[in-house]
Amino acid sequence: MAGGLIMLGDLRRAVELLTLVPVRADWPEGRRVRIAGWFPLVGLSIGVVGWGVMHLLQSVGWYGEASLVIAAVIVAFSAWITRSLHYDGLADIADAWWGGDTLPRRHEIMKDSSIGAFGATAIALVVALQVTSIGSIIGGLHQIPLLLVVPLSRLSSTFSAWFGTPARDGGLGRSVMGRPGMGELVAAGAVVVICAVAGGLALGIWGLVFVAVGIAAALVVPHVIALRFGGVTGDVMGASVMVVETLLYLFAAFGLELLQ
Repeated sequence: MAGGLIMLGDLRRAVELLTLVPVRADWPEGRRVRIAGWFPLVGLSIGVVGWGVMHLLQSVGWYGEASLVIAAVIVAFSAWITRSLHYDGLADIADAWWGGDTLPRRHEIMKDSSIGAFGATAIALVVALQVTSIGSIIGGLHQIPLLLVVPLSRLSSTFSAWFGTPARDGGLGRSVMGRPGMGELVAAGAVVVICAVAGGLALGIWGLVFVAVGIAAALVVPHVIALRFGGVTGDVMGASVMVVETLLYLFAAFGLELLQ
């Protein structure tokens, strides 16, 4: 009973951190919160709602050329429901990556709340790539990747928290990092199984390959970004989510073209 209440509390904290949903979770003082394993489940929920939005718009006759409009609505919904949290990380990382010659300077730029040219460009490119690739997927025969991309991309922040080294003391990223608890492992593992089953049933072996590629990207991308910044921060996690998400949308768009 106590374990179930603890896991429910961790899920509530993950929902409050990653979305606009007003769950009013409590945050314990002075100790790490074991919520990283719940990030993919929150992502799956967002993916399901986005999937529903797509079908709702299609049910009222938005087909064909309207695919790009639906894609834009899905991207806008995702940014809204997540408070653009991951976009903020992407912008900070882009500005610091290309704007800082030394590690201390990169960390200084990351802490700056303003967005520079590199950050703005990164956001614009990601939005453009996501809208066009999602539009291509919607206009095709197989749309299941739209349900899988969001939870798989959230694995990047989960893996960052579990396997990464903090770049500095304090901060959002540091507060969720550490070895996973059993509840986290079960939650993340369940989402991976759901994605594998859904992908396999809809697309056969290609669906399983897609999930495997998503897991691999979620492992590699945050590691590569963290190397540039001396470890993991909240911005590294957020940027990793956006990069993996965009790569998977592109992979799905090109892969589905081969299947049709």
